Amino acid sequence: MRTTRTLLNGDVLVLDVPDAETMPAPAAIGVLARDGLELEITTGGPGHLEHYLSVSGTRLTGEVQLRHGATLRHGRHGDDPARGLVFALRTGDHEIYGTTVPGMDLEGLTSFLSHVEVATGPAGPVLTPAAPVGWSEHRTHDVAQVVRVVGGARILLDVRRTRNGLTRPSGPGLDVRGGRLSRSADDERVHYAVLETPAFLVYGIPADEEHVDAAATTLSTVTAELG
Repeated sequence: MRTTRTLLNGDVLVLDVPDAETMPAPAAIGVLARDGLELEITTGGPGHLEHYLSVSGTRLTGEVQLRHGATLRHGRHGDDPARGLVFALRTGDHEIYGTTVPGMDLEGLTSFLSHVEVATGPAGPVLTPAAPVGWSEHRTHDVAQVVRVVGGARILLDVRRTRNGLTRPSGPGLDVRGGRLSRSADDERVHYAVLETPAFLVYGIPADEEHVDAAATTLSTVTAELG
């Protein structure tokens, strides 16, 4: 199966997973920064946001209009006034959402987001920050894609844009269809496979520990390319 997803900075990921039986809509993640303060942003369908709110025990109880006209819904994380604000805004068929640090109030959040232009596209929204807001220099742009493969294994593909653009796969591993394949060390807490491609790193993390071999087999046929 093949899917196309726009990263939050406008780069386009074309992901091909030949042995996938199902590939629900993915989520895209990026991190905005301003004066040393970072704000992680996730975009996905309404179901992604509903799951996030349910897991965190959060209700979006307030609304405010941003300068560019979008409606920002917000509420305290876990309904706890001492914790950060969970926020969400809708654009097309996508939700843009995240959680602030506890010290950022609603005024600070709206000021932060007022410097970010949102454009809606069929493969996901694109965010364009303007000074003093920019993209974090320490975090990558990611896509989280869950797949169920032939045989029933459920695998999270954590696809990360290389920080410096195009790179040449190198180092230990096996040359495969999409790049260079390797596996995590035996003593790591979480076991996974990783595919290094010219433009992306793809981590294959199985839902069940016994399916790490299936994750490696799946990644051996995957391609992740710029569209």
